[in-house]
Amino acid sequence: MKYTNRSVQLGEAGLVQSVSEGAHNFLYRVSTVKDPAWNIGDVVEIGGGRKCVYSKSTGASALYNNRGCSFSGTGYIGWTTFTTSATIGATELTIPATSHAVLAKDELAGGFIAIFDGDVDLYSTTRMIVGNTGAADGATFKVYLDAKITYAVTSGTSVFELYENPYGAMIGGNTSRNDVKAGVPMAYVSAAANYFWVQVEGIVWVTPQGNLGNTGGYNSGWWHDFGNITDINTALGITPADSTSSQYAGYPIAGSIGGNGPLFCLKG
Repeated sequence: MKYTNRSVQLGEAGLVQSVSEGAHNFLYRVSTVKDPAWNIGDVVEIGGGRKCVYSKSTGASALYNNRGCSFSGTGYIGWTTFTTSATIGATELTIPATSHAVLAKDELAGGFIAIFDGDVDLYSTTRMIVGNTGAADGATFKVYLDAKITYAVTSGTSVFELYENPYGAMIGGNTSRNDVKAGVPMAYVSAAANYFWVQVEGIVWVTPQGNLGNTGGYNSGWWHDFGNITDINTALGITPADSTSSQYAGYPIAGSIGGNGPLFCLKG
């Protein structure tokens, strides 16, 4: 069945939201059986600014709920030229025969396809994949998109890169500093092929390291290779100047300090 990921904010309607005791128990479940109520990549927001994403583990290492876990996907199909055209407004694209593993129906749901014009890349676009046909090893297949394409795909010219669902292959954080951290598991995950929730935003306790939170402006957190959180000096060798801190606040979106504004987008 084709699906698109959901973002759900739990709580009662109104300006002030409340929640009953035990209402969030499902976020702490770990199981080798997928919860039929959720798809990998679905997002739930709860109190404390906490945002959680339904995920699946892979690899031999355990995932600890006091450390960050990491993405492991590297892309399903690299830079490849389309051999079948598609008109503006299409939501179905044909992926040509190329190197890939045996593909199950809808295995790529929640993944993404990046489309390029193949010339000067003025018309690049990205769409989420909501479903796909099954295919044998290296065979052609179709992907279904969450929105219409606004530029035509031209056979022999247009190019694409295809990515699996990034939350479908989480690994333990104690691997390498080169592994990009996704967030902190809501519960301990002992092995591969388990479904669980990972917290990607909001208040949480993570194993601290270095000078995190100490005086001297060390109030921004940076991922350590083990999935711990360390300070900016330990991570980057940067010491905050007097009267400043290393806490990230956001970015200007209009204007500048030297003119009108700036209008600022605050990131907690």
